Amino acid sequence: MYRMLIVDNEDYVVEGLLEVFHQLPHLELEVIGASSAREALEWLKRTKVDIVVSDIRMPGMDGMALHREIIHYWPRCQVIFLSGFNDFDYVQRAIRDGALDYVLKTDGDEALIEAVEKAVQKLEAEIEINALIAKSKSQIQAAGAALQKDFFFHMLQGDRIGQSRLTRQFKELGISLNPAVPVLLIVGRVDEWAEDMEYYERCLLLYSVQNIAGEYLDTIVVQVSFVYDRFNLIWLVQPKEMNPSSIPRMQEETWGMIGRFVQGTFERIQEACRELLKLKLSVALAGHPVIWDELSSRFASMRSELAWGLGAGQEMLLVNKEDTEGELQLNLITPHKSVYQLNRLTECVNHNLRESFKNIVAEILNQGAFEQNYYMVASLLLSLLPPSAGLESRAQAQTPAKPVDGGRLLRPDLFATRGEAIDYLCACGEVVFDCKDQLLHEQEDELVYRVKQIIGEQLGGHDLSLTIIAEHVKHNPSYLSRLFKQKNGIGIAEYITDCRIGRAKEMLADPGRKIQDIAEAAGFSSVQYFYRVFKKAVNITPQEYRERLLNEART
Repeated sequence: MYRMLIVDNEDYVVEGLLEVFHQLPHLELEVIGASSAREALEWLKRTKVDIVVSDIRMPGMDGMALHREIIHYWPRCQVIFLSGFNDFDYVQRAIRDGALDYVLKTDGDEALIEAVEKAVQKLEAEIEINALIAKSKSQIQAAGAALQKDFFFHMLQGDRIGQSRLTRQFKELGISLNPAVPVLLIVGRVDEWAEDMEYYERCLLLYSVQNIAGEYLDTIVVQVSFVYDRFNLIWLVQPKEMNPSSIPRMQEETWGMIGRFVQGTFERIQEACRELLKLKLSVALAGHPVIWDELSSRFASMRSELAWGLGAGQEMLLVNKEDTEGELQLNLITPHKSVYQLNRLTECVNHNLRESFKNIVAEILNQGAFEQNYYMVASLLLSLLPPSAGLESRAQAQTPAKPVDGGRLLRPDLFATRGEAIDYLCACGEVVFDCKDQLLHEQEDELVYRVKQIIGEQLGGHDLSLTIIAEHVKHNPSYLSRLFKQKNGIGIAEYITDCRIGRAKEMLADPGRKIQDIAEAAGFSSVQYFYRVFKKAVNITPQEYRERLLNEART
């Protein structure tokens, strides 16, 4: 899904074009409008914009000045200028400044639609898969990248390094980040791999994800990325230019812009991974930068968020919230020699690999030191259960008459055979998987309910866009759009239109209400737009619908 912004100081032009592009589902556009360059600038600061269709001659800031601001915030945005003047000088300046196209208003809707289709094609063709694979083959052989990965891997595991040593290590390892500046952490996760995929092919694809992200991120930020394990990637991001001694307000504004840029850019990175690599990528973004000593704790929180709740789905794009009291923490009891096995079990839970979980449990308990290994797995299972999930009420043991409870789970001596103990631990593992699935569905349903509630509360407002709804519920617009359609079968924009038509029908039953007032109360920007949308949905005009209701009431 791409986001397109239409900018014109004439309201009727914006409304007409919004209607035109709302009727073109094949382009998969979220279309928003602005009646001035200043209003457009507010949108550019709030969210990623992929395509801008803008008038050139506008009062205040003209289209050319707006174009410079667009490129500042979103360098890969495709700009199409729209004008009522066939002015060759404007055409030259627009193309020279990097605009994609120039369309005259007199050319009609088809010319503009063609220009937008060309913009979509250009966005999709920005990265060639063959070039990515060739670059990946070279990158995977680079020893320097391996050293940097090992260094940051240990930092994420909790190694603390003093400032002077950190500066020296960055220099020796050729790390382009500034050790004196905080860092924004991003955790990516490949949601699933093909079962028959070989190690080398998987490595190539992981490095291709890094290169896709680098193509988009490097325009604005300095970033270091590396593969953390077979599913996860890490990005560490800083602004290209930031003075550690600058005033806090300036630093806060810079980081705010970087945060919006990174979140918007990872929408496109997810789409590119899906289209080019056939990979589903989930991403957790830190809500704010952290100093280097806090990196490991932030990393633990973000991995937990990806593993539980909404983050357990596919193609997530989540912003890690501030730590709150009672936040789920995975404090694992892990004997030193068994860390690897426990990590494998945790990975199975994080990625819903139920059969692999059972196989690993059997492998651990059959390798000797039975009682010690049993307690190790049992402790892991207890730590992975969310606080609200009681074993006693959520699962049954291998023998249905005997419920699973914490006391029994921690008594390996109660099992007659090793196989019986393994079966019981696997049954408890099913509880963990089921709790996780239930938590995901509950949170998804709650989120969709909240979206519908917001739409109902603000239906009369003209500015009820996907981006604004996403800001209210504090989720990414692209992810929210996919989730809503998955749960309801229709997109958010279509649902809003249906709700507005439904409310208008209710008000049309009152003969004392003027149609102009009904249009405004239902959230339509003008009476003319209300008539067009209503007739398209109901096949008759609002006035005809009212007359039908009155005739039915008389009979």
